[in-house]
Amino acid sequence: MDDLRSFLFVPSDSAKKLERARSLRPDAVIYDLEDAVAPDKKTEARAQLKHELENGGHPSAKIFVRVNRFGSPFLDDDLSAAVRSQVQAIVLPKSSDAAEVAQVHEKVLQLETAMGMRRGSTRLALMLESARGVARASELARCNSRTIALLFGGEDFSADMGITRTKSGDEIATARYLVALAARAEGLQAIDGPFTDFHDSAGLLEETQRIKQMGFSGKALIHPSQIETVHAAFAPSQEQVAWAQEVVQTFETSGAGVAVVRGKMVDEPVVNQARKILRDSAR
Repeated sequence: MDDLRSFLFVPSDSAKKLERARSLRPDAVIYDLEDAVAPDKKTEARAQLKHELENGGHPSAKIFVRVNRFGSPFLDDDLSAAVRSQVQAIVLPKSSDAAEVAQVHEKVLQLETAMGMRRGSTRLALMLESARGVARASELARCNSRTIALLFGGEDFSADMGITRTKSGDEIATARYLVALAARAEGLQAIDGPFTDFHDSAGLLEETQRIKQMGFSGKALIHPSQIETVHAAFAPSQEQVAWAQEVVQTFETSGAGVAVVRGKMVDEPVVNQARKILRDSAR
């Protein structure tokens, strides 16, 4: 799966929001059965989710479903509703234990078999939202073959650490780096948590550009108005595109393993980076 830039949370208990989401263009939607749904609305949310998926779900975005945490009385029913051929991945919140991930894997495997689905077709995206989860980021990134992404939950992490979030994000920078590093080391997507002030598009742009430089490939969103801002933040600049075009053209015409571009030596890793910039610019 190509890197996805935007992951829009959509409460699954709201038929209106589910319908509205179909007209939006994030790279992925996360149909939410967890935080956005009150305990007395969980059954209704699962029914709405099933109906949405039976009708195809989002027409263009990748479909993820956030279930309730391991140990929750809602988890088994959530998984039964979420394991469908239309769903690319289950988002498992509060992930901090490889043994728990393994048990979720087994539950999903049983459901895939019962549904006649290909084994392993439903992937996992693990949300790291605690000190324990972040400290075990590397272990969690490689603990299960279903895993395709790590998501950093800055709000819950800050609460667990007893720290106050600031706009600069300095207090969670180390945790972000650890999650991004662990994800990238295992070839997974690194997804940052939401920017909660959806009225502050300038702040969202600045934060997304900052986490992009940390190695994150995508960002979770809580409001449709944030989609275009995040896409703009992940888009290469004109200067980057011009550099990438020059690098690729020079390297491919040189016929050698290295080339000189603007006075600097470039080799295959640099050329691969340039090619990625060109692919991203075409999105």
